This record gives sequence, C-alpha cells and structure tokens, in this order.
Amino acid sequence: MPEKNWNIFLEILRSGLWGLDLSLPDVASSPGWDPLLALGREQAVMGLLLRGIAQLPEDQRPSGPLAPLLQAWETAFARANARYARVQGALLKRLSEAGLHPVVQKGTEAAKYYSDPSIRQVGDIDLYLSGDEFRRARALFPDARRASDGAVVFALDGVTVELHPRYYDIHLPASKLPAVGSPCGEVLLLSSHIFKHAMGPGIGCKQLCDLAVAMTRLECRYDKQELALALKAAGLLRWHTLLCSLLVADLGLDPSCCLPDFDPVDPERLRRIVRASGNFGMADEGRRRSRQWSTFGKKAATAVAFLRRLPFSLRYGSRETLATIWGLATGNFRK
Repeated sequence: MPEKNWNIFLEILRSGLWGLDLSLPDVASSPGWDPLLALGREQAVMGLLLRGIAQLPEDQRPSGPLAPLLQAWETAFARANARYARVQGALLKRLSEAGLHPVVQKGTEAAKYYSDPSIRQVGDIDLYLSGDEFRRARALFPDARRASDGAVVFALDGVTVELHPRYYDIHLPASKLPAVGSPCGEVLLLSSHIFKHAMGPGIGCKQLCDLAVAMTRLECRYDKQELALALKAAGLLRWHTLLCSLLVADLGLDPSCCLPDFDPVDPERLRRIVRASGNFGMADEGRRRSRQWSTFGKKAATAVAFLRRLPFSLRYGSRETLATIWGLATGNFRK
C-alpha cells in the first residue's frame, strides 16, 4: 500500500473519529477511492471512514457508482448495529433472569465513548462473569465451545458471543488491578487487549480508535498513577508508551490524555504491524487463507504468527507474552 494512500486514509479516519472538517485536494490525484475503502474494510473502521468522507466538501466526495455503494454500507451498518443491540439486550436479560451479573467489556462497551456509537463497526459480544457465575452461565449454553484462553464461545442470531472468566487480559492477582469496570480498568483492559492481538494475528485501527476515544472521554475521571502502577506490575508500561505514541501521531490523541510523564517514542514498529495485519489479520493474505484450513491448520497458523512477532512481544511485554503463550498452549490441551 503506497504511503500516500495510507496518509490520506488516516486524515479521513481522524476526521471521522473527532468530527473534524476536512479538505483533501490530493484525493483527486490519488489512484482513486478503492484503495482507501479497502483500508477501511481491512482496518474495520468503515463507519468512521464514511463519517470522515461526509466531512469533505461536496466536490471531493466519491461520486458515480461509488455513491450508492457508500449508501449501502451505511444501511448495512444501521442494520448490523440494531441486530447486535437486540441480541445483546436479550442475552443480558436471560443472564439477569438466571441471577447472574455479567459485565459488558471490550468492543460493545467501548462504543459508548464514541459521539455516535453506531459508527463503530460491530464485532463480537464480550461478557465477563466471575467465579461461580461463569460456570452457571456456561451451563445455560451447553453447545458452546471452550476456547483455548478459557472463554466460552457460541452464536446467537448470527452474532458471536464470548463469555470470559477473567475481565483483564493480564496475568496478575486482582489486588494489583483496578476495580472491574472502573474508568481506570477500562483503559487498562483496552490497552492490554490491543497488546494481546499485536503479539499474534495482528491488530487494526478499530481497537486503536476505541482506546483513543475512551482515553479522551475518561480524561480526569480516573487516577493515572493507579494505571501506571498496574501497567508497571504487568510489565506493560513500555508497551503503553509505544501505543500512546502511535495514537498521538496517527489518530490525533491529545498527549495530555496520556500518563503524566508521557515521553513519546517512535511508533513505527507498531504502525507496521497495524498496516500489515489489519483487524484480526484481515490485511494479511496468508492469514485470510488460513481461515479456510482445518482446525489444526488454523491453530498452526496462529502459532506461527505468535512466533513471528516474538521479538516485538518480548521487547514490549515479556512477562505477559510468556504467560499468554503458556496459557494458550495449556488451554489447547485442556479442551
């Protein structure tokens, strides 16, 4: 992907993310809109991209056959969001009626920080239930499969649901972590979750945007020293600095939303992962092909992805890298 296309994509993405006016005369001289829309799909930020395009002057917006295509995307987004909201509402009601207290986390929870939650591209529904409640919830869905990370996975009305026995993607005792669902906890969860994807199949701009808007909306609502201590205990302080450096450089996050002693570093190593992999590896041709393979083939491809990223992962979070790999390995044997 040419550098020029990526830079134009980021300008439109930032406009959609923050609702900024935009003028891009270079779009007319670029290879066209198709590469930019392809990036929107690979990075799972089509809603934000469409919003950014709407900020352009009328004469710079896509026209001709592309206009109805963009309208179709907007219609599909509205329908998908409505379906997810319906499924999540029914699921939460069922669990509540069973005396359970699920906590919504990650994607669908992060959507609340957007000025318009419907522009965030929907994915899975992730719920956390602690201890005995997780076991009771699992019994409600006997056909669900157990993932290698301990989650329970099943589908409702075509929507993938994951029930998690742990709120954080961090191998630390609860006493060293912020309260579940707290503002500090949500920032920590999103940061560590991005790391777990970056160390394996890859991460896209969608999760980066989630963290950028969450940190912006939650500014002054949590103790940043508490966040720093948790990151340090997990060995992820260096990672969080790299991640925030990319959010500031590419997505326009206000540096004041970062930790008080934030000293930006060159985010190019992480930027290359985001560009090459996309959301869950959607930009990686090899990763896309592996989805057609057998279960064993898919697991082998995932293992290769983790090994390929090992130098990066060990540099920015060795403790969590080793704990995660060990957990996934033993989890596959337990299944």
